[in-house]
Amino acid sequence: MRYIGPLVAFLLTYCVSAPAAAQTFGPSIQGLCLLSRSGAISGSRAGQSLQVQLRQMQASLSGDLARQRATIDQQRRTLAGRQNAIAPIEYQRQRAALDQQAQALEQQHNARFIAAQQRGQQQIDRVLNEALARVITRTACGVVLERDHAYGWNNAMDITPSVSREMDGLLASVSLQ
Repeated sequence: MRYIGPLVAFLLTYCVSAPAAAQTFGPSIQGLCLLSRSGAISGSRAGQSLQVQLRQMQASLSGDLARQRATIDQQRRTLAGRQNAIAPIEYQRQRAALDQQAQALEQQHNARFIAAQQRGQQQIDRVLNEALARVITRTACGVVLERDHAYGWNNAMDITPSVSREMDGLLASVSLQ
């Protein structure tokens, strides 16, 4: 009886520290397929290419915007230095024009980024749809459900990796221009 306490403690410690095995939720159901749209996109080279290019574009646009804002800020400081030398109404008009110019620059940069993002996403969506159609046909899926909204699943029904591989064969990188 004395040895049972340490043995139980050892077994409990072992069970708690042992990695949990992946749980499979029942048998695979023929014709029922699961897809993680975001997983397929992020797992594809085209999706990864889009993310890299968008990060680079955002950094470039942010740098451009910062340089242009610095120019406008310098113009604001110059205007503030001359505030006592010009009529108040003229000062307000020039200040409003600089503020409007700064706002327009930011809107232009945002519009360029959003347009590029949409062009890239359209390419991804087109390739995803084509890849998905091929995998659905090959796998004989009668129903495809979004995997990300399922509590659990049998991995044999998950077509996400197959769709990512199919996308890689169709498009390796995205062009934002």
